[in-house]
Amino acid sequence: MQYWYDQQIRRYILQFIRLFDDFSIKTGKKNNSDSNSYIRVPVRYADMSRMVAHILRHNSENVMNSCPFMSAYITNLQIARDRLQEPRLVDKVQVAERKYDTSSKDYTAEIGNTYTVERFMPVPYNLNMAVDIWCSNTDQKLQLMEQVLVLFNPAIELQANDNPLDWTNITNVELIDIVWSSKAVPQGTDTQLDVATLTFSLPIWLNPPAKVKKQSIIKQIIARVNSTDSIDDLDYDPRFINFFENFEGQIRTNVVTPENAQISIVGNNVSLLGAYGKNDNESWKEFLEIYGQLQAGISRLILRQSGEPTDSSEDIYGTIAFHPTEPNKLIFTIDTSTLPNNTEAAVDKIIDPETAFPLPTANGTLPAVVNGQRYLLVNPIPKGTVAWGSTFEASENDIIQYDGSQSKWTISLNASDTEVVKYVTNTNTGSQYKWTGAQWIDSYLGQYKNGFWKLELAP
Repeated sequence: MQYWYDQQIRRYILQFIRLFDDFSIKTGKKNNSDSNSYIRVPVRYADMSRMVAHILRHNSENVMNSCPFMSAYITNLQIARDRLQEPRLVDKVQVAERKYDTSSKDYTAEIGNTYTVERFMPVPYNLNMAVDIWCSNTDQKLQLMEQVLVLFNPAIELQANDNPLDWTNITNVELIDIVWSSKAVPQGTDTQLDVATLTFSLPIWLNPPAKVKKQSIIKQIIARVNSTDSIDDLDYDPRFINFFENFEGQIRTNVVTPENAQISIVGNNVSLLGAYGKNDNESWKEFLEIYGQLQAGISRLILRQSGEPTDSSEDIYGTIAFHPTEPNKLIFTIDTSTLPNNTEAAVDKIIDPETAFPLPTANGTLPAVVNGQRYLLVNPIPKGTVAWGSTFEASENDIIQYDGSQSKWTISLNASDTEVVKYVTNTNTGSQYKWTGAQWIDSYLGQYKNGFWKLELAP
């Protein structure tokens, strides 16, 4: 086997150390000032041995260690037999590059070289790390311990790298043990330092080298099928049988969705549903494996907003990626440029006027009124409501706006008199809403039946 070194354990160590590199302690007041003084606590990689302690003292017995500081080191590394998988498994991933323009020295939107990456089954290990917190007094220890301990409840996620093809780059860092004090480090008559030790467990994977092969296959096939009212303009030999005679001058289009599946979009998650709209927790990876390879951030989901499955004029696009923990869900990142154009000026918030009032009204939860301030109502404002003006009234689903020149609220959109479709964005959340003529709904969230959604996978 040829030499290779991917620095995998080193990356885990570095990412682990980064978890502790931004803590500070308060040391008192600044000179001639009432403001507090803070110092940042450094973190180092160091195995706690007498040699390390001697180096920290600059090879002198007359120098005290600078406190506070933290040191991280490996305490144990063991193979995780409970996580062992099939060692002969080979997973193949197709990767497409963007085409590089040598003249402009930039990448274009076209597909360039394609590769097949063969990933081999990684080996699971349990990596135990320890963090020593060195302090010269109890107050330093209490400050640092309180900042660190609240982060682990009992674990946090750690990402070893940003390689989208690394199926092992996410792991957990779990706090498994605490030693409150060593009382004296080093032992004997040396300078007394208080050291607290936190022990963490990291379930990691070590990957063998992958094989990368350049593909030389057909990347794209374009087929055009046209409908016609006459065959006179088609170049064919009339001596052959007229196979068009059974057609009525046009070709019928059928739209097919695999397994007649439906989808549901809630927030930025896309759930895979069955043919009858029921969530059977079917895996997206198993559903897509015969159709192509999903490339995170490249593959797209297309949502058909038109009532006609063949009408793409109102399509909404976004990129997709597999959910890290839920096989039945994809992570959807909307392309906001494909959303419908707003027909109404954006609203500042969607409110219940029965519980939310603008300042300086007593119990006011909204900002003080300014010219142009706009809200979408989920409940009506009855006449006589002092917070909104004793003579002002509005209905549910209306959009109201404050007129600074007249110092009063006005109705910008009367929903009860509006039957046409309207679009507006809520600047508080960034979400776009659609007025159907009867109610406000999210412009693209909801359930999509078969024929009204499409995936564009990697070649």
